[in-house]
Amino acid sequence: MWSPLLLSLACSAPPDPDALLRAGDLPGAAAAWADANGAPLDTAHPVAVALSLRAPRDPSITTASIAEAVELALCLEAMPPVRLQPLDLSYGTMADLGAALDALAVLPALVVVGRSENAADTDPYTSPHALLPWKGGRIVTWASVPASGPSGAIEALGASIDANPPVNLVTLAMRDATGDLHLSVELRSGAWFTAGASDAYAAARVVLAAESVRDFGGAALREKQGAGWVRR
Repeated sequence: MWSPLLLSLACSAPPDPDALLRAGDLPGAAAAWADANGAPLDTAHPVAVALSLRAPRDPSITTASIAEAVELALCLEAMPPVRLQPLDLSYGTMADLGAALDALAVLPALVVVGRSENAADTDPYTSPHALLPWKGGRIVTWASVPASGPSGAIEALGASIDANPPVNLVTLAMRDATGDLHLSVELRSGAWFTAGASDAYAAARVVLAAESVRDFGGAALREKQGAGWVRR
């Protein structure tokens, strides 16, 4: 038999937010998450709703993964809704852009790739394999690089996009320790063409870096251009 002390400790154990999530109790899971982490879990965002509906049948979905997905969506949605600054530049591959971003980043860094919706998209609330929603369309992929590194993650993300490029308008949300940068691009005739940016100067800097990173190498490019995606 349990001692009164052990029984008391068992009864006072905090609720498991992931167990509540898989049981379909999203408000309870959010409250338990907030108690454990000292931060709220946004359960109203469409991406959180979609994942919470999948969670009872998918044990890989946790409250932590929901919090991460909301962060990704909000990073994309931080793009100015109107009046993007015009930018008429192009670069060869997403892997080149990723290599330039890897070289110039002041860590930690996050890159999120989103695209507009198309008729082939399945319902994110009922299909277990549908791409997750953000207000401008669907989240395609992302790369998160902590302060300790390692480098190369964003180039790898870019290579994955090159291997299976979206046919829609693509939004790149880029965040490092120097600030946020958003870029709208589309693939035309085997190259990526820019349609607009939240900061035309910063975007031009990283796009031009993508064109020269293979010639200079990452270390020389960083020394030549200085660190950071957003230069003030």
